[in-house]
Amino acid sequence: MRFPRGYLIIYLAIYVLFGLVVSLKGPIYLPDSYAHMDMLINRSPVYSLFLKAFTSTFKDYYVLPLLLTQYLFLILSVRFLLRILYKNLRISLTAILILQFVFLANSVYWYPSVNRVLSESLTFPLLLFFIGCLFKSLMKNDFFWLLRAIIILGILQFTRGQFVSFLPVLFLVLIYMIYKTKNYKKGSLLIIVIALVPIIVNFSERVYYKLVLGQNKNYAMTYVHCISSPFYIAKSSDIEVFETEEQKSFFSRTFQMLESKEITRNFAISNRKDDYDFFEENFTKICNASIHESNMEYYKKYGFRTEYEQQYKVDEVTTKMFFPLLKANFKIWFKMLLKSIEKGLGGRSGAFLTFMILGFSLIFVFKDNRFTFLSIVIILKFANSLIVAIAVHSIVRYTFYFDWIIGATIILLLDPILKKYLNVN
Repeated sequence: MRFPRGYLIIYLAIYVLFGLVVSLKGPIYLPDSYAHMDMLINRSPVYSLFLKAFTSTFKDYYVLPLLLTQYLFLILSVRFLLRILYKNLRISLTAILILQFVFLANSVYWYPSVNRVLSESLTFPLLLFFIGCLFKSLMKNDFFWLLRAIIILGILQFTRGQFVSFLPVLFLVLIYMIYKTKNYKKGSLLIIVIALVPIIVNFSERVYYKLVLGQNKNYAMTYVHCISSPFYIAKSSDIEVFETEEQKSFFSRTFQMLESKEITRNFAISNRKDDYDFFEENFTKICNASIHESNMEYYKKYGFRTEYEQQYKVDEVTTKMFFPLLKANFKIWFKMLLKSIEKGLGGRSGAFLTFMILGFSLIFVFKDNRFTFLSIVIILKFANSLIVAIAVHSIVRYTFYFDWIIGATIILLLDPILKKYLNVN
């Protein structure tokens, strides 16, 4: 992008303005921040290592270098995506400046991920790089750009597991590119590469745990989170769906604890509370305290001496219990899932608007590159909302990544009108 002097000054001023906001706001710490600092076994290896580099190098003075680096990474990703949009959509420089503001506001103002000492400070910029590479590969039918997107997705998934939901989107894009180019050799190789991504990520995590913590297992709390909703909606009679005494015992003591704490769906309904809102409000009590920590304490008494052994055992048992318990109350679970997806899309009005934009974009996807871009990002948004709704629940921390879509849609749709009637270049 080559800006005239006036545009360049505004362009740089926007980056400086948001940089000042980041500096004045300072670091934001949450419980997970300290877990990353301690490099706990169930936290993102990528961000834990990233944070460790700053705390080791700068000691007590790591905060400013950390925030500046996180913000610089955000700047690079925004600039990268803007260049791709400018070259492929031929949008005006005015639109570029507004989009720049929207992308930065998404991560600095609406949800200040860049200030958080958490993995999302890296994942939002990585997402913008991924979207840029994916869109570029479609525009040029370029397998090399798609390979870049695959590599970035691998890093994304290694940073936050929720982005595994993007793998089917990559497959669809690749199939379309094979159809357009008839290059079956490169296409077949990339199909193999995409299929290997989760395997490589899983192996890399095991290597990390072995080198850093001396544990040759994967300790992600995947099914501990996933089973929280089935436990919340369960009935005492659901104990019959389990085949082993260990699983029955796990269900019985955990369900009784949920009942004693009055954090079940039955309690919410009997007290005229919205079942999903009540679940979201009490998720930490259901998942972390009742399913995870209490059962770790239980296994501690029965020969599982280390925290690693206890955590692995809980996840191992919940993995086997998840599908039987899900099947027992599938209809109710599915209704809860839809409510979670709806909230992740911005409520009923936000979900309706998102569906409208997607439908309109798909109609013109092959006629205008703007709609190709919008189709891609909205499909990615849906994929993210679905996996988040299944694994946990739709809170801003997991869904903010696509909050810029509505603003970007308005800008992209209005840009031709601005250029035509207001002579905006």
